[in-house]
Amino acid sequence: MTIATSAFDSNHATAAMIDALAPGLPRLESAFQPVLSLAHAAAVGYEALLRATHDGVPCSPEEAFGIARRAGRYGEFERACMLHHVRRFVRLGDEDSVLFLNVHPDVLADPVHGPALADDLLSSGMAPERIVIEILEAKQETSSILGEAVARLRSLGFLIALDDFGAGLTNLGRVWDLRPDVVKLDRELICKAVSSYRNARSLLRLVDLLHDIGTYIVVEGIETEEQARLSADCDADFVQGYYFGRPTIEIESAKALTGICAASCNDQLTDARKLRRVRDLDELAQYRHAFGLLKNAWCSGLPIEMAAQHFLACEWALRVYVLDDTGRQVRENVESDRHDRWRRATFPILERAAGANWSKRTYFRDALVHPGETIVSEPYMSASSKNLCVTLSAYVNVDGRGFVLGADILFEGLCHVLA
Repeated sequence: MTIATSAFDSNHATAAMIDALAPGLPRLESAFQPVLSLAHAAAVGYEALLRATHDGVPCSPEEAFGIARRAGRYGEFERACMLHHVRRFVRLGDEDSVLFLNVHPDVLADPVHGPALADDLLSSGMAPERIVIEILEAKQETSSILGEAVARLRSLGFLIALDDFGAGLTNLGRVWDLRPDVVKLDRELICKAVSSYRNARSLLRLVDLLHDIGTYIVVEGIETEEQARLSADCDADFVQGYYFGRPTIEIESAKALTGICAASCNDQLTDARKLRRVRDLDELAQYRHAFGLLKNAWCSGLPIEMAAQHFLACEWALRVYVLDDTGRQVRENVESDRHDRWRRATFPILERAAGANWSKRTYFRDALVHPGETIVSEPYMSASSKNLCVTLSAYVNVDGRGFVLGADILFEGLCHVLA
């Protein structure tokens, strides 16, 4: 028996319907895990998760869908799961929360089961504006067909989410193509982000980038207080994970759990240590002081090679250089004699610093706007050595001419200190 575009009969239990469809398929149960808004310290919705049994024995979602696929019933089984989740969720009586439904892209792109899934959900009694179709990661997919399916779902009022951003196919190009309402970050990102200051900053910038595209961000897989605080620091919109609440089958338990999770969210926002900007780091104090000595010595007439030693004496100092007021470097770098492997250029021509034009660098432009002030750049990749570095710079006047004095610090070194 094959289900076409007609919706399931809403007056029959889904488990019985599955048995009639194919007696060998797993029986269904739903569990719900809260997705919490950090700003509101409340659940924005729940993710529905499959809890299946086969021949009376619990089986994982992967095993359950594997059984359905081998039986040639993958599409029907996926649709039955979605409808079962929605009907269970409706019993919550919650008119504000949304429901996240995990759907395989192959089902959405299928010419029969894709439209039929939408019909099933529209017949469920839950408004499509409260259903988030969460597109799972897949090894292969036809982007154009999936894009058409997503456009059709969006036209019907459904919300769209992309799962596991940062893993496999769920990349920036996919976000641009599908324009989801929500992006869920792969759990590996938060696990690695808490391991170092550099990783944490990268996560912050990733969240900023996705916000610029116009999507909400969910940080998944939060299991520790440190991960929860970092999610707040990075301005993620929503959080989800065992730290805030495990999935539960009992509807009333899920509602009660939400209150506990909301209190936890509020604690994270109150106690979170805001991810410090580089220019605010206490660890930069010695470098600022040394740069001031360098600047004063050079402006007083000391040769740059000698003046640079004030700065290069600092542990993670890399180099000192001088640009004219057009951004062109007037001479070769004065290099530290330490950290040799960090100072090697990937391409030999990049070692020729004199004559290079750095007018597009923010440390140069900001120095021109604020003459005399010490500018601290954000970390960036140095073309000279392909390392992340932080640059201290200042626009100064020497012998009646304007120059930008620059000094690089190895960001990896600072991260080591901060870790």
